[in-house]
Amino acid sequence: MLRYCQENDVIFVKCDVTDAEQFTEAFNRAVREFGAVEICVNNAGIEDERIPETMIAINQTATIRGSLLSLEHMRRDKGGRGGVIINTSSTNGLIYGQSRFPVYMSTKRAIVAFTTAWANNPDQKTHDVRWAVVSPCWVLTPLSAAGEEAGIKAGRRYPPPIIPEGYDHPNVPQEIWLRPIDAALGYMTVLDDDDSNGYVIMVDRDMDTKRLVLQEIMKMDKSRTPIESLVLKKRFFVPPVVEPGTPCL
Repeated sequence: MLRYCQENDVIFVKCDVTDAEQFTEAFNRAVREFGAVEICVNNAGIEDERIPETMIAINQTATIRGSLLSLEHMRRDKGGRGGVIINTSSTNGLIYGQSRFPVYMSTKRAIVAFTTAWANNPDQKTHDVRWAVVSPCWVLTPLSAAGEEAGIKAGRRYPPPIIPEGYDHPNVPQEIWLRPIDAALGYMTVLDDDDSNGYVIMVDRDMDTKRLVLQEIMKMDKSRTPIESLVLKKRFFVPPVVEPGTPCL
């Protein structure tokens, strides 16, 4: 982060997101350092079906806790400045029946339900807090690479390989990997749009062209029921912001 920000603009706080006290102190530290909390991007999570309780605690419970802590700091009716809460789901949180990781899928689908419920809260405008979900496809990070390598050794099978040209990993099957900076475009789309409350944005790669695709899957519409709102609103290609092969940030 210090490569892109001034030293006084960023701090690192070690925090176990499953520990309520540590999580609360992380928010308090942010307020002490910067004066307020106005943007929260909650943790992405883990995928390991062997430890379902831990996965639920990190992926789902911690996201809910971080969201509620953010809301208390942001809401204008309690002295906050308003803000944006972005929660991280997954493309697997938008589909049904993927048998490879049922617990993981359930945690990610829960994030969509939780976030859009708050976006549709009758007091949302009073709070002046926008809620949105970003659902990336596979993102290549040191954690995901290690998990994929373990899966290969365990004999796990994967779909046919597709990966951005020049962005390979020797221990990972070449799937539809995104770089962290690619996934970040979904979050920036939410932050840049003042009308983004209730957005559910999928960040993926086109199977044929390998180009980055952002799709607005859901947008809150008061004239419709939530089910009717679950329609594809936009689909657009995004030009690359850095050259392929740029290391993970």
